[in-house]
Amino acid sequence: MIMNMIGKELKVKHTTSYSKFAILPMNRGIDSKHVQKMIASIRKMGVLRCVIACTTNIIEGEMKTYIIEGQHLATALEREGQPIPYVEINVESEEDLVEKMAYLNNSSKSWDMMNYINAWKMIRPDYMKLFKWKNMYDIEIVMLAAIGVNNPGVRYGTSVIKTGDFKITNPKAEDMCKAFNDIFLKIGKSDRAVKFQFLNAFMQAYNPKYDHAKTIVAIEKHIKTVKLMAVGDETGAFIRKQIFKLPK
Repeated sequence: MIMNMIGKELKVKHTTSYSKFAILPMNRGIDSKHVQKMIASIRKMGVLRCVIACTTNIIEGEMKTYIIEGQHLATALEREGQPIPYVEINVESEEDLVEKMAYLNNSSKSWDMMNYINAWKMIRPDYMKLFKWKNMYDIEIVMLAAIGVNNPGVRYGTSVIKTGDFKITNPKAEDMCKAFNDIFLKIGKSDRAVKFQFLNAFMQAYNPKYDHAKTIVAIEKHIKTVKLMAVGDETGAFIRKQIFKLPK
C-alpha cells in the first residue's frame, strides 16, 4: 500500500515488533481512555489510518524509530495483538521534528496549550520556563505567557506559542507570576473573564510603586463583591479603582 504525504509517496509497512518504537519525550502522554476508544473503533471498523514514524539519531544520539503521530493507535493495536501499519517520514532537526509532530497531532486530535509547551520545552528554554511556572502556580498557561511578555494581548494571539516562536521578554516575569498567584488564590473560582480583568489591571499597576500587600488587603476587603462579579465594563472599573487604585 502506498500513501501520499506532502507530495511524496510513502510505502506503508506493518509490524508486530511493538518494541521497535521508542518513546518520543516531547510527545503528549498516553491517555488510557483514548486508547479504549481506539480499541472500540478498531473492533468495529478496522484500522483506517497509519501510524507516522521517523528513524533518527537526533533525540538520543543513536538511531531509533519514534512515533510522531498515532501513539494511541499503536498502543491500541498492541493491546489487540494486531500489526501496526506505519509510514516513515524524514526529519532534519529537532525543530523540524517538533513542528511536524505538532502539525500532525493537531490535525488528528487537537493539542491543548500544554501539549505545545511540553513539546517545545525540549528545545526552547523559554518554554521550559513556562512549563516550570505552570507546575509552580495553578494559573492558566495563557496568563503566564501574558506575564512573560508583559502583554495581556497574548490571550488573543496564542499562535505564537503554538509555532515555537514565543519568547519571554519581561525581566520581572518571575516576581509577577508569584505575585499574581497570590491574587489568583484570593479570587478563587471567579469567572475566567473576570480573572483576565484582574490580570490586565495587575499588569498595568505593577511598577516600582506597586504595593502588593495593599492589593491583597483590598481584595480581602471586597472579597464578597469579587466572588459575585460578572463580566462587564463596571466590573473592570471596580477592579481597577478599588483593588489596584488605578484611574477608571
